[in-house]
Amino acid sequence: MGDRALEFQNMLLKVQDSLSQPEVLELVFLCTDLLRKDLSTVTSATDLFSLLLKEDLLSSEDPSLLTELLRIIKRNKLIQELCLGTQLLKKHISPYRELLYELAENISANDLKNIKFLLSKTLPLRVLEKDVTMLQLFLDLERVGLLDADHLDTIERVIGCNYPRLQTRIKQFKMKTDAGITAPESKWKNKTESQDFSFTKTPVQPVSIPQNGDPISAVHKQGMECPVLYPPSYFSHPQSAEMPASLLSFSGDNVEGQVANLSLSESSDEVKSHHVGFTSVVEEKNCSGPNQQSTLKLEEYPMKGNWRGFCLIINNYDFSNSCISLRNREGTDKDAENLKTVFNWLGFTSEVVRDCSRASMLRKLENLRSRDHKQADCVACCVLTHGYEGGVYGVDGMKVALKELMDPLCGHQCYALSEKPKLFFIQACQGSNEQQVVFLQSDGPNDSMEMGTVCDARVPRESIPSGADFLLAMSTVPNFVSYREKMSGTWFIQSLCKNLQQLVPRGVDLLSILTQVNNDVSSKTDKTGQKKQIPQPEFTLRKRVAFPIPSSSPPS
Repeated sequence: MGDRALEFQNMLLKVQDSLSQPEVLELVFLCTDLLRKDLSTVTSATDLFSLLLKEDLLSSEDPSLLTELLRIIKRNKLIQELCLGTQLLKKHISPYRELLYELAENISANDLKNIKFLLSKTLPLRVLEKDVTMLQLFLDLERVGLLDADHLDTIERVIGCNYPRLQTRIKQFKMKTDAGITAPESKWKNKTESQDFSFTKTPVQPVSIPQNGDPISAVHKQGMECPVLYPPSYFSHPQSAEMPASLLSFSGDNVEGQVANLSLSESSDEVKSHHVGFTSVVEEKNCSGPNQQSTLKLEEYPMKGNWRGFCLIINNYDFSNSCISLRNREGTDKDAENLKTVFNWLGFTSEVVRDCSRASMLRKLENLRSRDHKQADCVACCVLTHGYEGGVYGVDGMKVALKELMDPLCGHQCYALSEKPKLFFIQACQGSNEQQVVFLQSDGPNDSMEMGTVCDARVPRESIPSGADFLLAMSTVPNFVSYREKMSGTWFIQSLCKNLQQLVPRGVDLLSILTQVNNDVSSKTDKTGQKKQIPQPEFTLRKRVAFPIPSSSPPS
C-alpha cells in the first residue's frame, strides 16, 4: 500500500472516530442508491467505507464522495480539519436521497410517532412497532414499493397534512422533477454562473444531415435536471427557436404531416467525418434582430471503448398458457435473431430470453440492473410481445406497465447507468381494434384466425420515467396499426435493424436513424394498399447517441 493510500485510510479512521452512531446511519442511508444492496448490517463508518472503496466510489485520488457526505450531515468543521476540498467536482448523492434526509432532519421523535400512526393502514404492524428513525421508516416504505423519486404521494399525504413547510419542500422537489413538461415557453438559465443565457425552451430535434447548408437542429441545454420529453414528430423547420403552441398538444391526427417534414439525406458525400458535424440553433436573450442567431455544438454521449454495454431481448412467442385469449406470435423469432445480430455488431453483449411471464420479465430487468455497468457506454432492452395501452403482456397473460420495465434502470435505481443512455425498443400492440388483412397478425389481445391487424395506440406520456437519458421507441402511435409478418417479422424491427446497419457506418445518430425508420415504415403498406403504420420514439436524452462505426462489415 502506497503512502498516499495509507494516509487516506488513516483519514477514514479519523472520520469513524469523529462520527456518532446516528451520523453513521445517516451516511449509510445516503449511500443506499450508490451501493444497491442491503445495508442493514452496516453499523460502522469503516464498514461503509470498505464497501465504497470496493466499488471504486471512494479513493485517495477522488475523496469527493466523502466531502459530499460530510457536507450533507453538516460536519463542515471536520471537512476543514481533514483538509478536504470544499469544491465538489461531481455530485454522487441524488437530490431525491437528499430530500428524504432533509425531511427526516426536520421531524421530531413525537412527530415520528404521529407519522407511524398515519401509516398504520399502509405498513405492516411489525414494521411500525419497531424502534426506528425516520430514515429507517423511509427505507421500509421503499422496500414495499410505496416510495421512490417518482412516487412521493404517500409521504406528501402523511407529512403534508401536519407539516405545511415540509409539504412545500416536497412540492418544490416534484416541480423541479417535472420542470418544463407543462410550460411550453418558460425561460431557464445555463447553470454555468459565468454566463447568463436565457433560452426559449426548445425540444431536442433528431439530427439530420444538413441539406443546402441549413442548420436543422435545436439544442437541449446540458444541465437540466429533468429534460422535456418530446417525440421527434414535435419538430418543425427551426426558423425560430420558439416552439409553436400548436405543436405542444400532440395527437395522432398530425403525426404523418409532422414526420414528413423531417427529411434524412443518405448521401455519403455529405458525411464529412466519423460522426456527422452539425450546428444547433438557439435564440439569445438580447439579440438585436430576429435573424441574429448563435450556434452551439450539441454534445454526444461518450462512446469510447469497444464495448457498448448489455442488450436484453425479451422474445415472447408462446401464449398457449395465457390467462386471456392471446395467439402465438408467429414471426417474432426472426425479429429476435436480427436484433441480436445487429446489436452484437454494434458492440453490445446481447442476450435473448424467450417466453417470459410477468414475474420473469421483471426479474430479467432486475438482473439487468444488478449487472456491472461501470465500463458500459449505455444499455439497451428490446421487448417483443403482445401489449395493451400503456404496457405489455407476459406469456401468462399478466400485464406489465412499461414504467415497471424502465424504472429499474433509472439513475436512482442503478447508479452505474447515471448519465448514460438507456434505450428501449418496444414491439407490442397498444390496443385491440382490429382491421382485416391477409397474411398478417397483430400483437393485440383479440386476434382471430381471419383478422390480422390491431390498433397499436402508443403508451401514455406519463408512463415514461422522469429521469434523464431515456429513449422509448414504440412501434406505433395512436390510431395506427402495427404489423407483424409471419415469415419476416415486424415492420418496425425490420426497418430498425436495416437502418442501423446502413446508417451507423455513415456516422448518423440514433434519433436520426429512428426518424428514417419512421419514414420507411410509414411508406409501407399491406397487399391491399390500405394499411399504414407510423412508429414513435419518445425520449429524455440530453445528448446525441451516436454509435462508433464498427470495425467489421454490417451483418448480411
